[in-house]
Parts: sequence; structure tokens; C-alpha cells
Amino acid sequence: MPEYLSPGVYVEEIDAGPRPIAGVSTTTTGMVGVTVRGPVDGKPRLVTNFLEYQRTFGGFLPQPDVGLAARWTNDPVEGGIWWRLAHSVQGFFVNGGQRLYVKRVAAGGAAASSGSMGRGRFARITADAATGAATLQISDLLGLGGNGTAVTLVRGTDGTEMLSTTIASYDSTGPSITLATALREEVRAGRGDVVRVGGVVQDPNTAANRTVRFGAASPGGWGDSVQVRVEPVASATLRLLPDPSEGALFVTRLAQDAAANSPTLVVEATTGLAATQDDSWVLAGQFRLPVDHIDPVAGDATQFTLTLATGTNHPGWRTGFGVRRVRRVNPDPTARTIRVASASRLYREAQLQIDDGSRLLLRSVAGEAADDVVTLNEAPGGDPLFETDRLSLVEATVLARFTDETGDLVEESLGPIRLTAAAEQPESIESVLAASSQLVRAARGAALSGDPSRFPVDVRGGWLSLADGDDNFDSLDTGDFVGTDGGSGRRTGIVALEDIDEIAICAVPSVWSGTVQSSLITHCESLKDRFAVLDPQDGLSIEGVRQFREAYDTRYAALYHPWLVIPDPSGRGPALHVGPSGHMAGIYARTDIERGVHKAPANSVVRGVRVRDGFAQDISKREQDVLNPKGINALRFFPGFGHRVWGARTLSSDSSWKYVNVRRLFIYLEESIDEGTQWAVFEPNDEALWALVKQTVSNFLTTTWRSGALAGTTPDEAFFVACDRTTMTEDDLQNGRLICVIGVAPVFPAEFVIFRIQQKTREAQLV
Repeated sequence: MPEYLSPGVYVEEIDAGPRPIAGVSTTTTGMVGVTVRGPVDGKPRLVTNFLEYQRTFGGFLPQPDVGLAARWTNDPVEGGIWWRLAHSVQGFFVNGGQRLYVKRVAAGGAAASSGSMGRGRFARITADAATGAATLQISDLLGLGGNGTAVTLVRGTDGTEMLSTTIASYDSTGPSITLATALREEVRAGRGDVVRVGGVVQDPNTAANRTVRFGAASPGGWGDSVQVRVEPVASATLRLLPDPSEGALFVTRLAQDAAANSPTLVVEATTGLAATQDDSWVLAGQFRLPVDHIDPVAGDATQFTLTLATGTNHPGWRTGFGVRRVRRVNPDPTARTIRVASASRLYREAQLQIDDGSRLLLRSVAGEAADDVVTLNEAPGGDPLFETDRLSLVEATVLARFTDETGDLVEESLGPIRLTAAAEQPESIESVLAASSQLVRAARGAALSGDPSRFPVDVRGGWLSLADGDDNFDSLDTGDFVGTDGGSGRRTGIVALEDIDEIAICAVPSVWSGTVQSSLITHCESLKDRFAVLDPQDGLSIEGVRQFREAYDTRYAALYHPWLVIPDPSGRGPALHVGPSGHMAGIYARTDIERGVHKAPANSVVRGVRVRDGFAQDISKREQDVLNPKGINALRFFPGFGHRVWGARTLSSDSSWKYVNVRRLFIYLEESIDEGTQWAVFEPNDEALWALVKQTVSNFLTTTWRSGALAGTTPDEAFFVACDRTTMTEDDLQNGRLICVIGVAPVFPAEFVIFRIQQKTREAQLV
């Protein structure tokens, strides 16, 4: 209860009246089957149209070889045409389905495509260069080492080495490199020519040389069309900070002309410019000049003389040319510490590249940064670094591409990735690909390094093509469809549909295996919130389909006969037979959306079949006379009315549950009330709660009655709700049970419309 402890105005919110119950979805469908590609682990994936299905699971599976196809199609007990799932998915959406969860089935012996990378560094050539040229435009300078680095030009088509030389200079703005030796033949970007740094890449299939082993994201031959490459990327460019001992910054300009190689420069006085004997440096244009000492000009306080170190060379400049001080980052090049702005972005073992104009130094961070001070694994050495030098944080990006069966190219760019991160860390190559890529997965090797000069590379510097994927359909069996229960997110086959509570319709299209269909029925009966649509064997006679039906007695499934005949999607082959379950699931969804779950999904046109002979068999009225009483729903063609569903019965022997719409209406009511009254759990179990629950359920059923789902001219005729002392004993109350009794009167379909006509005889009239 609220507390009122001091005088004042208190505003409170209180609940008033019953809480509304929102009806659950009845159109969400779950299908299990074999696809071209797609995830086999995790929960079923949602697709909302056929194009989305194709992007995730691929298109239409080709028919397997004759022997394998015959083994499945000729088995009347455990057979099926499982390679027609995509056709059923297309039929689902054509017939009005909107939300479909798909769980891919893969054979137990299926293998994912894979390939390994060695270590090295290749830079892609990004522009053609003619014979005799010396400058090359390249993708980046990361890991190239700078002037004097040995490089080899490699032809992209066959891996031929075209030229071995060194880098004479480089330009970071291009980026480009100038070779010490002119080209002996042209290089072309279009054929994948590359610049290799250092020696050849060792065999990555040797464990000691392997950096990363890539594998397709899921098993199957589709992965042989996947290609991968790893490239370094400058994920951040950070500013180097001058050493505190370097003094103040000044920016000025020449007060007098300076001749070429003049030992002094006369500049205008400015803030920060003062007389000093300390070593310092200035930047004039692109020239960095060492200054021995700075002195004021005698008799002129507005000018200073900068005396350059002996032997300093520079071009001539005119009065007004800009000169600024440039401060050293590490006056002592042997020191391992430097100061970096935004050093908090760096981490232990972060890979850094420092560009001082002639060197591309590679260093790593030895420990956590303290404020802006960063400790390197090795001192920069050589000449000191300056605040104008560039520091890049080097990480990796993984590029993957896949050409699907229609020729469309799917590309992914994933990163930045920390190659030095442990596998369980979210920034690692394993974690990033597992979380974000639909094409590839990675496993690190012994040679993996974050050093961009030793990055994961294909031996020829191009794309690594994955290989040796295998669907191994020969090992596929009914157990793969049934699946196993490894817990949430790790279930397979039909069992995995349990992970999606929203599913209301289930199917394993074009599979008539008794094991599979029994598992699907058991799944629905156990959860009690979904309904199965079954397919009989293709080509059965009337007596054959009656015998097929005899094995089942369930109120949670329906059977439709015969199979459908659909055009070949390519437009080139003969017509195909496909089980009706996928199309029927779409009709269920369409009927629910247009009319409601209480409307029997019958007398509806079947879309997506051939205009003529859309059903594999013609069923006459006399033949349906023996099918309908057995709960076998016929698909019939009526001239002038097209191909229609002409049955709405379940496979139950209980006459109370013989209609599909009645069973599915009760599923809808039960699930809606279940989810809409969860708020009542642990509330005080007294008359106030009973009245609130009763009113909540009554309001929901009144709305359902008004939609036409319940019989009766008044709500009292349509339903009743009791929740009081008559439904609960004292023992129930003491054991925490609230019992609400509900009765509803469903509307039954007008399955037999009968008109009785009699002859009326004219009677004589007396005048």
C-alpha cells in the first residue's frame, strides 16, 4: 500500500476494469525440409516472402540422381520427394501465406566447404600501369614497410611473378608506391594483379603456417561458390602528441627571402617564438628542418633568426612563406613510450602503423594506456617521430562473396576485427563471423597474427575459394527430419519448431514418411497450440489413400489428396508434382485473414497450379463419397469454378473434433486466453480476482462472438464463463488453484447444403 507520511498532494495510478485479451496469430506457419543452403543450427528462420526465402535458403533444389530419387519415391512407408520444399514454400506465399518459419534439414554426413590461409601481405593494384612505368596505385599501405622494402609483382590469373624490386618511395594520399625498377610488362587491376611484400606464402595446409581456416556457414555443396579474403584496415587514425619537453608551438612566416640551402631563416616574431639554444625543428612547406638555436634579430624585436643545423638542404623561399614549429613525439628514439590523443581507443596488443614519410613502422601496444601515454612493444628507433606523423590503428576486415545458382552475387564486408583477440571475445574473427556472416565461419590457426605484414592471405594473394563441400544426400534419412532435442536454439528437424511459440500451422511438405508424419502429429498434440497438414504418397488410388489414412487418428492434423501439378519454375522442364501441404498452409492463412479462423479453409481456389490439369488426379463425387467420411479432404476441379479445396475434416475419429475450423478455433481461444491472463498468476486468489478474470474472458469471447466465430443470437447462447465458489473447492484455494470454467458454441461448416423440393399439386376450388 502507498505510504502517506507528510502533508501534500499525492497522484496515483490505479487499475480499473478487466484487462483486454489480444487474439494470437493463427496464420504463422512452420515448415521443415531440405534446402540448397541456410543455417542448420539455431532456431527456425522467419521469411516473409519467397525472395527472402531464396536469399536465406537458396532456390529450387535439383532432382537428385536417379538411384537416390527412386529410393525415396518408391518407398510407400518412409518415402517422400523432399527436394520439392522450395516449390511448397512458393505455393504457400502464392496462396496468401505471410509469415513462414523454415528449419533446414541436412544429412548427417553433410560437410561444409572450407579452405585455409597462410600468412603474408599482398596489396591489390587498383589501376592499370603500362610497361616502363614505375608508380603503382594500390589498395593501401598497411604493412608495406616503407622505402627500401622488397616487393614482388604477381599476376592475378596464374600467380606468375612479374618483377621483384624495392619501394623507392610512397605516397599516402594515393595511396601509391614508386618502384626502384620500372615495369617490364604491364600490370592490370582487372585480372587481380597484386604486390607481395617479402617472400612467398608458405603452405597453409601445414599447421604451423596456417593463420585461419575458413568454412562455409552451413554444410552443403553450395559453399564451393564462396570466396573469402582478409585485408588490413585502418579502423582509426590517431594524433601523436609532442613530448612535454618540446616547448610551445609557434606559426609564423619568413620576414626575408631565404636562398636555397641558406643556413639561417629570418622569421616574424609570434606567440610561442622565443630565443633558445635547445634543439628544435620547423616545418617549411614539406621540408622538416632541424634548428640549432633561435635568436632575436639585433635591433629589431619583430624578427628572429633560426639557425639551421649544419649541412641542412632546402629550396629557396620568398618573404611571407609559412614556417611553423614541429615538435618531436620522442626526442629519445630508444624510448618505448609515446603520447597519443584518444589513447583510450587502444588496447593491449593493438597493432599500430606509424607513417613518418619514409618509414611505415609497425608496433603493438604492450599494455593498457595510462592517460595519453602508450607503451610500445618495441622502441621506434632511428629518427624521432613528430606530431605531424600519422598513427593508424590496424585491424582486419573479412570480405566474403557468393555467387548463387541464379548468378546473383552476394557480398559481405565484416569488421573491424581484432585478430589478436581471444576466440571467445566479441571482437575476434570467430565471434564476428558467427554473429554477422551468413556465408562463412572461421577457426584460428597457430600462425594467426595481428601484424599486417603477416596477415591471413591466400597463397596467390587473391580470393580464397572454399572447396570440398558435400550435401551427402545419400546419408539423408527420416531421423534427420524428425530431429533431436538439444535444448532451446540447439534443436533440429521437427523438434526445432518448438522454439517458435507463434507457429500455428506445421508441415513437412512432399514427405509421406510415417515416421516423419507421426513425429509431426506428436509435436502438435504435445504443444496443443498448432495444427499439422499432411501429405499422402503421390499417385495413390482411392483405395490406396484410404489405407494410408488408416494409420492416423488425431484431432490435430488434416490430410489432403491428391498432389498438385505445378509448372516448372524454370519454364523449360515438364510439370512437377508437389505435395498439397504447402499450398494448403497458405490457404489456411488466407482464409484466416479474410474471414477468420472459424471459417473452414474449404471451397477456396488453389493458386499456383497448372491452369489445366492442376491436380495429379481427378476425383469425382462418387469417389469423394468414400473419402470424406474417412477424413480425407479432396482437392477437386470444377468446370467454371477452377481448382478448389473440397473438404475440411481432421483425421479424428471423435465427431466433436472432425472439422478443421473447429479444432483451430479452439486452439486460437485456448492460446489467446492462456497468453492474455498471465497477469493473474500470483495475484490474491479471492472474489475480486475471480470477477476480474471472468470479465476479462467474457469480454474476449464477446468480441469473438461478434466476429461470427461463435454460434447463437446472444452472448449467453454463444458462451458461458464461470469463476467462483462453484468451480473451486477450499482444497483448490489452499493449493493455489484458480479454476475458470468456459463453454463455447463453435459454428460448424455447412458441409452438406440440402434443399428439399416437393411437387405441389394444384387443388380444385369450389365457386
